[in-house]
Amino acid sequence: MGYLIKGNLCGFLCDDCFEPLFGSKVLLYLPWQKDAILQTAVANPKETFRLVDPKEAKGREKLLIGTADVDEKGNFEFDIDEKYRGTAFDIDFVCGSVPRRPPVPPRKIEPIQFHITTFFPEWRADEIKQNFYYHWRYCISAKWWCYIRGHYFDVWTICGHMYVCDTKTPIPNVEVTAWDADFFTDDNLGSAITDASGHFRIDYSSDKFKQTFLSPAINVETDPGLPLSFKSGPDVYFTYKYNGVSIQGETAANRRNNVGYCLCVNLCLKDIVVPPTGVPASFTKIGKIGNHFINEEIASGNTNVIAQSTGKTPSGQAFYGGIALRGNLAQQLNGNPLEYSFDVIETSGPGTAADIGTWKKLLVGDMFDAVIGTFLGLPDPITGDIPTTDYVVGPSGGVDASGWIAVPQANNFAPNINGELLNLNTAKLNGFSVNMAGLVQGQSTTTRAALQQNRYFKIRMVKREAGNASTETIAGVSNPIAMFNTVYANVPQFGSWTPQTSNELGVACIDIQEMIGGGGGTGCKPITNAIHVNYTAANPNMGAVSLVMYGPGGPYNLVNAAPVSSVSETFGTAVDLETQTPTPTIEPVGNLKKCAYTIWLTVELKLTNGESQHPGIHDWMSFCKG
Repeated sequence: MGYLIKGNLCGFLCDDCFEPLFGSKVLLYLPWQKDAILQTAVANPKETFRLVDPKEAKGREKLLIGTADVDEKGNFEFDIDEKYRGTAFDIDFVCGSVPRRPPVPPRKIEPIQFHITTFFPEWRADEIKQNFYYHWRYCISAKWWCYIRGHYFDVWTICGHMYVCDTKTPIPNVEVTAWDADFFTDDNLGSAITDASGHFRIDYSSDKFKQTFLSPAINVETDPGLPLSFKSGPDVYFTYKYNGVSIQGETAANRRNNVGYCLCVNLCLKDIVVPPTGVPASFTKIGKIGNHFINEEIASGNTNVIAQSTGKTPSGQAFYGGIALRGNLAQQLNGNPLEYSFDVIETSGPGTAADIGTWKKLLVGDMFDAVIGTFLGLPDPITGDIPTTDYVVGPSGGVDASGWIAVPQANNFAPNINGELLNLNTAKLNGFSVNMAGLVQGQSTTTRAALQQNRYFKIRMVKREAGNASTETIAGVSNPIAMFNTVYANVPQFGSWTPQTSNELGVACIDIQEMIGGGGGTGCKPITNAIHVNYTAANPNMGAVSLVMYGPGGPYNLVNAAPVSSVSETFGTAVDLETQTPTPTIEPVGNLKKCAYTIWLTVELKLTNGESQHPGIHDWMSFCKG
């Protein structure tokens, strides 16, 4: 079996501002300080984190097990030899650059190594993939990561939020420019646009604030006060533009003197009217993070659109379970409080297929809870942090008996922009059960029930002035969407070995003919020189299907009448074993070593809840080779 360490490495700049360490390299060692393994393994990484000098790095070379690159999301992975499964590990990282490093005159920077900590993996078994894994995640403290970025790579950062002073409402689309108040000429450190939550980030290097009238011959940081003095950090203040027009801002008198490598700020504006949203209330996507656009027009060239021809995602997935209906909210419509609802209608298929019946309003029983916005509290007088409280609608409240949802009107409420509007329980639309009791492995599911199919539904958002039916407006209609929530009940599992049943969104079952009724009905009859595996798999959104035997000399594919992938149903009997190394070769059952073996049927279900694909279904049986 394999042993995998899956990790993620990031660094804090401020409490709410961090970044993945993309481009770094992670090093995994056997423990260096063997007499202190326990103490270092239980210590807080903040206490063990340190610079590794070249002499120490050289002395630990023989203990190095492997290296791994950190990707753009901060992820990395090690495949560990089984002989190390019971040991602890030292983990370091090396960086030769940092994310978002501004363009600067080229200068050679040698990669720098840091030790993070020692850890004992708590291995967990993945029975499907037949391996063990351990997840490890660490985010370097701002104290260390800001120092590394600034001291070694000359990267300075400002992370901040902007809001209305009185109401604490975030202000999007403000151009924030950071300046260094200087004795000679104030230096422009850089600009950024605030996002929907009022957040912005500016990265710069010291060459921005060390300009003098003697530059580039002499570059120093000068303080604007008298007598003339020289300091290491810039003296920062901010100016603003809103919709392209300069508005109230700070001056050099408001400067923050001699700031460090990272500056974390909360800024506010007075006497400014912020529109409730930058866009009208509208339904545009499905999925909290899935970004599945509901039709081509709203997608505006994006390729991740629910296909009109199939009602599925670009990767061919139908929807199941709870799906997030996503878009934009506003607090008002025509200057009055806004409320909204969602309707559904079934169609006879995808595309332009005919509607079945009439539009139905989604009621609270058709939903799961969804967070549609947040209330902003007063900033902490010491840290300046702004507390938030989620506003939830669904079974927990916020939906009236007719299915309408009123948007809170409080000044400190921030409705979602490109966020969740409702969480639809699709099983309420097409969830039912078919009884597979009596199904025989190797036969079609149609011996028990008709082959199951997807159903298709259009979804639309309706908005109006609260309580005023005459102002109702459609705010987004989806293409017909493929959904599947049929539960196959009482599907036989584990064949004749230890017979059980399962209830799944598909069928995956096997049996071995040679074990049926063996040993007084116990299913423990050994295999000698032949094997016949009966299999059945079914789902209208079935993807890859595999039938594999694991054991000494394997894995082996079962190839004679092997399952067919990407169909609605596949069934039959597989009899030949094929080993893959060194070349595909038929392996007679009689040649197998006398040992235990396991046969796995794995069925991919191309179903999604808008976030991730269904984990799939499987069945397995073990037997002894006699």
